[in-house]
Amino acid sequence: MSIRAIARRYGVSHTAVSKKAKIEGWRRYAPAVKVSKNDVEKRHKMVLGRVALRKIEEIKNELGQNYSHVDEPLIVMYAKNYEKWLQLAIEVDDEGEVSISPKTGAKYLNPKFSALKSIEKTLVTIANQLGLSIASRKKLGIDFGQKDRSPTLFDVAKLLDEEIDVDV
Repeated sequence: MSIRAIARRYGVSHTAVSKKAKIEGWRRYAPAVKVSKNDVEKRHKMVLGRVALRKIEEIKNELGQNYSHVDEPLIVMYAKNYEKWLQLAIEVDDEGEVSISPKTGAKYLNPKFSALKSIEKTLVTIANQLGLSIASRKKLGIDFGQKDRSPTLFDVAKLLDEEIDVDV
């Protein structure tokens, strides 16, 4: 609203409204401007750390053609929680799961440990929604093209099991 419109609405002079606006530091309303892709990326870098940004790229690459822009909020939430989880895990490792009250000497569960466990539950939930767990991939029918991957410990164990025939 203009200053004169505000003055008419409240039955005061426009100079009184102008003085009040100046004292309180009012600013005129500016309509939203379209944000460019570069601005969005700058904002992401301000809000997300390096670990979260790396995790977003890893998830996008892992999802491949199953990736959709609709998934982006979930992917960002997963990445932010992953970054927080890593930070809390380090702090809990340093401080321990149990804290001792300096006043009474009583032992209590470290609040950071509780937060760590809460974030773990959130990570599992989001991972399942994105199809990042074995069960959710099977449920969603997602194949991540595991043919060109390097062998894992599970592959070696399977080979050993096939080669060694042990009667129990």
